[in-house]
Amino acid sequence: MKIALKDHMTRKLITVSKDATAAEALRLMTNYWIRHLPVLDEEEDYIVGMLSERDLLRSPHTETPVGKLMSSPLKTFPIEAPMKAVVDAMIEEKVSAFLITKDDEVVGIVTSEDMLVLLDQILKKDESSDAPWVLGDLFANPLLQRTAYLVGQAGV
Repeated sequence: MKIALKDHMTRKLITVSKDATAAEALRLMTNYWIRHLPVLDEEEDYIVGMLSERDLLRSPHTETPVGKLMSSPLKTFPIEAPMKAVVDAMIEEKVSAFLITKDDEVVGIVTSEDMLVLLDQILKKDESSDAPWVLGDLFANPLLQRTAYLVGQAGV
């Protein structure tokens, strides 16, 4: 089964201005039930960083500008990248979200939650087959091993 990154990412980006406060960013995350916000330089109309819920937890004040809290430079993957490369990078770098690009333009975001949805789909497909589940086979699947590890690292 070929798993394409373009089928397992979020295309609608919710962004925050680099001049917004930590409180404003937290409000956006809460309202949209998300944990990552691409940070936009509104003057340049360009994404300059990524803000995570974890970054907000480290903020000393609610009025701290997002530009001082964000991670930069951006970590991105091209839309044609193999899903395994993305999962490997999430695990190795302990990063739970990457921006996805096409022709140097950001077209989406892939997060650890997207990986959990993918794992759920794989498991449902497996459950619907007539073949019995062999737990050893499941644990031997490298994609599932990495996804399970990622889920554990995310604290889910």
